[in-house]
Amino acid sequence: MPSDRSGGSSRRKITRRELSALYEELLLRVAYLRDALYSIGDAVIATNIDGRINLMNPAAERLTGWAESEALESPLEQVFRIVDEETHATLESPVARVLRERAVVRLSQRTILINRDGRAIPISDTGAPIRTASGDIAGVILVFHDQAAARADLRSAHQARAFAENIIATVREPLLILNRDLRVVSANRAFYQLFHTTPEETLNKHVYDLGNRQWDIPELRRLLEEILPQNAHFDGYEVTHDFEHMGRRTMLLNARRVQHSDEFILLAIEDVTERVRAEQQLHLHLRRLRALRTIDQAIISGLGMRAALDILLEQTILLLHVDAASVMLLDPHAQTLTFAAGRGFQSLSVQQMTLYVGEGYAGRVALDRRLMFIPDLQQEDSATFLTPVLQYEMFVTYCGVPLIAKGQVKGVLELFRRSRLDPDQDWFDLLETLAVQAAIAIDSVASFETMQRSNAQIILAYEATIRGWANALDLRDQETEGHSQRVTELTVRLARAAGLSDEQIAHVRRGALLHDIGKLGVPDTILRKPGPLTEEEWAIMRRHPEYAYIMLSPIEYLRPALDIPYCHHERWDGTGYPRGLKGEQIPLSARLFAVADV
Repeated sequence: MPSDRSGGSSRRKITRRELSALYEELLLRVAYLRDALYSIGDAVIATNIDGRINLMNPAAERLTGWAESEALESPLEQVFRIVDEETHATLESPVARVLRERAVVRLSQRTILINRDGRAIPISDTGAPIRTASGDIAGVILVFHDQAAARADLRSAHQARAFAENIIATVREPLLILNRDLRVVSANRAFYQLFHTTPEETLNKHVYDLGNRQWDIPELRRLLEEILPQNAHFDGYEVTHDFEHMGRRTMLLNARRVQHSDEFILLAIEDVTERVRAEQQLHLHLRRLRALRTIDQAIISGLGMRAALDILLEQTILLLHVDAASVMLLDPHAQTLTFAAGRGFQSLSVQQMTLYVGEGYAGRVALDRRLMFIPDLQQEDSATFLTPVLQYEMFVTYCGVPLIAKGQVKGVLELFRRSRLDPDQDWFDLLETLAVQAAIAIDSVASFETMQRSNAQIILAYEATIRGWANALDLRDQETEGHSQRVTELTVRLARAAGLSDEQIAHVRRGALLHDIGKLGVPDTILRKPGPLTEEEWAIMRRHPEYAYIMLSPIEYLRPALDIPYCHHERWDGTGYPRGLKGEQIPLSARLFAVADV
């Protein structure tokens, strides 16, 4: 208020014109504020202190279904009907709450507006007091907007999260959700069960700190910190580690980066220990089958005893993980065990070993006919039973198994290792299989060698018989004495020059020696007749090749030698006998013999 110079004060009267100008300014300001409120995108309703509506903008008209002209001076509850989304119970008027609390209030997140047409619209709402310049409350203003789209998005997000959590919870393999700092956001039941942990020990923990840092695995660090940042995922990384409460396990790791409001990592863990063990067992069985097949082939291939045993010992050392192995063969007559084959020994002196049955470990195995296994020779009186040669080898573990075939001990298979060996039952089962193979190999090779000796003796007997027949023929026909030996030697030389094989030459030799065997069927009166033969006598004489065929063809051993006794009187021009063969119809061996005979 202006003051005069004398220190007194006075109020100047406002003129009608000034008052009219102020009123016009006030109307303009009210119009401006109303335009501003009407331009707001959110719905706005203003009430007086009695809760009656004195302003609604167009957004509020659209949501409530009421025109401002209809709603003015109406109680707020008549136009602004709100209920709970779940219970559908009528909610307290926000105007009443604002007037009671004398502060800004917010509606529940479950607020539903029932508009004039009965349509339910989810809304979010804020109520605030309208204060005068002196601070008194003159009314309430409500600002609200349609939340239908936001609520739908929120429901979808909740449903998607619930769906994902249900999937994670029902997956049988352990799953972890990590944030970008590699801290555990969530874990499924399978993780807790497999690793014997709880949510309190897991959630919000750094992945490397889980289970007393049992997940602090260098390979996992490389995957999460080097590979994953460069790629959206990694799959099938195999990690073998010693885990608390579980022991050594093999895990297959798969990871995905998941984009939300923040970056998350889904880490899937598959325990493949049993599968890996099964694969290892399968590979082990296949390796064993291949080894047994190699031994079988060595047995049936006709190799000598030493070669077959060398192959068997080589496979035995590889399969049973020992350092040395040997086979001692039993002489049933002398009751001694003699070194037959060995591998892995540092000294050659072992090859001179001979033990009596009952002497040393091998002798006891042969005598008792049962397996002997000593895991630690230092705890046994090894000096009594282990020979000085074997003591020099510094063996720690010993195993001996009898080699029994057809109920008889053939020898002893001995295994040695320079460090302690504690095998499982599968090891002993394989050893038993190898021992059976060794016994079969020894028996088969011995039988084969015996059979070879018998065959050689039979062949020698045949050859002696053939030579005896040839000598008998020479003695019977004195004019041809020594002829069979001479013509045979010459025929063999021709056959070798003609390129015949050793086997063919052997048959040529026998055929040449027996070329006149058919004359045993010719009467002595004809064979030894001093004068010329008659036509009838020549007819009988010319039948001696047929007699040779009749005599020798039943003998399988001599059948390949028949060509010479049967065809040596055939002629190139076909005038020979007994069949009148000509040219190359005559067997080569018979042609060679005919040349030598002439």
